[in-house]
Amino acid sequence: MKQLKTHEALKLIGKKLPFKKVLIHGEEVYLTQQFVKKVAALHPVERFFPEAIDEFLNFTGSSLFGGSSIPVILYAEELPKTLKKKKERELFLKKLRSLDTFIVAAHCELDYRTLKGELFSQVEQLCDALLTSERLPVNAIYGLLNKKFLQSGKKVSKEVLKLLVELVGTDLTELRHEAEKLINYPGELTPEVVKGLVFPTEKSNAFTLIYPLARGNTKEYLKQLNALLASGNEPLQLIALLQTQARQAVKLALKKQVKLPKEAAKQMALLLKQVGAKRMLLLLKALNEAEFAVKSGRERGELALKKLALGDNFK
Repeated sequence: MKQLKTHEALKLIGKKLPFKKVLIHGEEVYLTQQFVKKVAALHPVERFFPEAIDEFLNFTGSSLFGGSSIPVILYAEELPKTLKKKKERELFLKKLRSLDTFIVAAHCELDYRTLKGELFSQVEQLCDALLTSERLPVNAIYGLLNKKFLQSGKKVSKEVLKLLVELVGTDLTELRHEAEKLINYPGELTPEVVKGLVFPTEKSNAFTLIYPLARGNTKEYLKQLNALLASGNEPLQLIALLQTQARQAVKLALKKQVKLPKEAAKQMALLLKQVGAKRMLLLLKALNEAEFAVKSGRERGELALKKLALGDNFK
């Protein structure tokens, strides 16, 4: 099994995938997201989430428009909480063994104890590549930022680049967000201007996005959505997660068994009590329509997500 840094693996992706079975993790989530994005540009992918692992276990390999697709398990750091029983772990590993290609992606760094634990040690044995999304050296970050500004037609001094990194840190997701803000500034980017425009990026949790949307809290939903989009989350990935959660809610309403962490099950039950099963069913329908509109090219993903906030189509 090859062990590579993700930024090195990204350079290897050409017209075909360099690896078939991948475990990827690391603190630089932006690089993990870029890897999945590049894979998706070459081949159809189907995204799965730990809180709905049954959907992955029932994966057949066919995509929405026919042909095979690559399963991508996102937020894999949550898998040990979901697959608590030995039988559940065995079924998950059996499914991985049956696949020719897969990506297991954690949105954080998995520590040594987790990687060598019962679950991930076996996942690792099935992979032909272990990718680590490490923070880039500061000089490499200066180069990426400078390239981004130049591509936009904006020239910046080295002093401004250093100040940007000092204010924001070396996290590429947050640097991307702040750089785009500066690119839209109409005047010259002086150190004084940068200090006035750059603020810490607000953090949002993709798993909580369903709650303000279902409750009709438009302001909070759009606030969280904008923060997630600015942090590099792909619109289709967010739609897929919302679909998964809406399906889980409908199953709960129908008294069907679902595999959810205890706290998540409590929150979902409370949401159902507040908004009702019919609203969740209509929301799922709206999400399915949004997914189709984006995949068929009729609508941009960001716009489709924001249109959901209107709520007219699932009241």
